[in-house]
Amino acid sequence: MNVRNLFLLTPLAFAFSGCGEVTSAKYMDRNDANNRGAIGESKWLPAWLPEDAVGIQEAHDVDTNESWLVFRPNSGYLKLPENCRQAHNFDESNERLIRRFPKFAQDAWARSSRRSGDFFLCPEGSAQRWVMHDKELNLVYSRVKF
Repeated sequence: MNVRNLFLLTPLAFAFSGCGEVTSAKYMDRNDANNRGAIGESKWLPAWLPEDAVGIQEAHDVDTNESWLVFRPNSGYLKLPENCRQAHNFDESNERLIRRFPKFAQDAWARSSRRSGDFFLCPEGSAQRWVMHDKELNLVYSRVKF
């Protein structure tokens, strides 16, 4: 490759290097997440995360402020705050965007796209977090875009 081609490709490489800044974290249970300071206002995990949440996985895109959360309610029952309301659909992510997320988020997107559970909207600051309990797999999927 000659110097001219390298010079032309460098700006393109820099333009794409900032795309897709997705970070993820795993927590054994709610206590683990709480001890690591991951729960609450201005955090990626909501304050209403159930006490019996286990196998918690969270991923967020720092470029778009979109976050996906997956966990299993150990009791098999999802308890949400009173200010959450049932919804008939959810605000789907762009398929191109979801490819940047880890497999667990892609799987959650695919299952929720099939409408395989009940949807809820829960206020979170100035945003609305949608939540779905997939009773067949006993997994809770959640998405928010701040």
